[in-house]
Amino acid sequence: MNQNTYQTPLHEIIDVDATFSRNILGHCRPIAFRTKSGREVQISEIGLIHPRYDGLKTTFAFDVTDGSSDYRITLDSESLNWYLEFEGDRYA
Repeated sequence: MNQNTYQTPLHEIIDVDATFSRNILGHCRPIAFRTKSGREVQISEIGLIHPRYDGLKTTFAFDVTDGSSDYRITLDSESLNWYLEFEGDRYA
């Protein structure tokens, strides 16, 4: 994913299927997500996983792909909501 193409995030709340395990790097692995329109995306690969800190709040960003499009999804550790931030070159 080319971060230079990112501009305004979508910040669309999504439903995510994920596994949590101490045996997985980063402990959390998203498997699929559904947008509010009902579109389901099966995640085939996870690229970078990185935390972002805003005071006491931590958000975990996952750069993922379904094999044909790239996405950035985030987990808000305070609200436990997942968000679709970016989809390819699509902006808000």
